[in-house]
Amino acid sequence: MKRLLVLIVLGFVVTIIFSFVASDYPGYVRIYVGNWLVDIKLWVALALNIFILVTAMIAFSLLRRIYQSKKLWSWFGQSGSKRAQQKTERGLIALLEGNWSSANKLLSRSASKSDAPLINYLAAAHAAHELGDIKEAEQHLKKAYDDTSDSEFAVGIAQAQIQLQQNQLEQCLATLLRLKKQQENHPLVLKLLKNVYLRLEDWQQLLNLIPALKKITKTSGNSLEKLESLAWQKLFVQKTDELRHQRNLDSSAEILAALWKKMPDTLRFEPSLIETYAKQLIRLNNEGECEILLRKILSQHWDDNLIALYGVVNGKNTSEQLINAENWLKQKPNNANLLLALGRLSLRNELWGKALEYFEASNRLQPNKQSYAELCRLSMNMNKNDQALFSGLIDSLALPDLPLPK
Repeated sequence: MKRLLVLIVLGFVVTIIFSFVASDYPGYVRIYVGNWLVDIKLWVALALNIFILVTAMIAFSLLRRIYQSKKLWSWFGQSGSKRAQQKTERGLIALLEGNWSSANKLLSRSASKSDAPLINYLAAAHAAHELGDIKEAEQHLKKAYDDTSDSEFAVGIAQAQIQLQQNQLEQCLATLLRLKKQQENHPLVLKLLKNVYLRLEDWQQLLNLIPALKKITKTSGNSLEKLESLAWQKLFVQKTDELRHQRNLDSSAEILAALWKKMPDTLRFEPSLIETYAKQLIRLNNEGECEILLRKILSQHWDDNLIALYGVVNGKNTSEQLINAENWLKQKPNNANLLLALGRLSLRNELWGKALEYFEASNRLQPNKQSYAELCRLSMNMNKNDQALFSGLIDSLALPDLPLPK
């Protein structure tokens, strides 16, 4: 820098001295430019040349110093990056606070200069979605995909979440299946697929997904077991609806039996699943098959809900059905549900006195509306004077259609 100052001062001194000396030696320099003629004194021309030369040297020196000074360029770069980082931090804080509008503006505007633009765009897309601006959210996702390398999977996850929240189930499913091909057992993809299948009521696909979900879960798995049981129950109901719609009742029992065999052994004796299976057989007019199923299960695994269902099933041989239930009474003499079932089976066999005894015994052990209503209905039909007293209770409980004394 000192050399540059000395050079400038020296140039001015030489110019001044030369101007005094040249004043004693007049002369001209004539310059032709097109049709123009310019006359300049000799000493002025020389001074001008010296001035241009010195100026050029000064400019060259300054440019070289600026080019070589990395601190200046780094300062400009760091200042822009620092501001972008500050905006990103403020935007993420606004996102956590639920200030969607501020988060969207801060994150989207600082994305181009951010060190991690993918985070900015994805977070901005989430904020825009929360604002209800789906179009802008999709634009942010597109920028994240276009401007960031190796971002397809992350963008796909964000897109699937937005589609699921918008209840765009078919589009969300397509997105997730594409992501599953890239990473087959990615935990978040599997969990999102589970939610989509639940909403679509695609029980078969949900059941196909459960083994993979069991592998990634770190919990005891009780929730998945409940989900698996629910899916099987819904699948039985769904299959029954299809058979009824197709009016394919001849082979319905075989179709449901084949579905039953596909169930895992761990679920095959679950009471709620057996009850669902049995009720679907009843809906398909296969009460004989239902009675056989319930009799086999109850002989090995007792359940009060199943014995209640056994009491209303119209088996192929109702007298044999009553005998089977009376054999169970030897093992469970104080079971109110069994006594209620025996009373109904006695009605099915038109044994009115026995039915009355069973209903009374059930109501003594465990008073409940069903046993009391059955007792009232039977008494009402045996004694017409009580009809007005109990008709309201009987109608409200929707008792099963069973034979009654005339």
